[in-house]
Amino acid sequence: MWFRRLLRPRPQLGRRGRPGRLNFELDAALSAQLRLAARARQQSTERLIADLLAQGLEREALRQQAEVALSALTEREQEVARLAARGHTNRQIAEALFISTETVKTHMRNVLDKFEVHSKADLRLLLLDLGIRWWQG
Repeated sequence: MWFRRLLRPRPQLGRRGRPGRLNFELDAALSAQLRLAARARQQSTERLIADLLAQGLEREALRQQAEVALSALTEREQEVARLAARGHTNRQIAEALFISTETVKTHMRNVLDKFEVHSKADLRLLLLDLGIRWWQG
């Protein structure tokens, strides 16, 4: 990940030899950006860094969940999801795959359930937000 090059952890031991706070050596440009962003948000640089790391970890967990959901799709569900993510209607998907629109609806319902989203638009937004663009290939 990009931050691994910029942040080099230097763990310090706290009381009784247990890990304490993590200290990082920051690239000068990144350090300046963090100070400006923290000032704009009226919070400490440490709080901003903690918030950003928490958001990054949460995003990574969501991306991993989406990858698991993708791997759980059947071949036909992948085809339906790929076309849906490209913006095709159920009718267009049915025609492209030579199946009924009811079958498309069933596959879409399964896909949406596996991703825990409510619509094709939600599915596309989730995948785009997480940087997963498997339907474009």
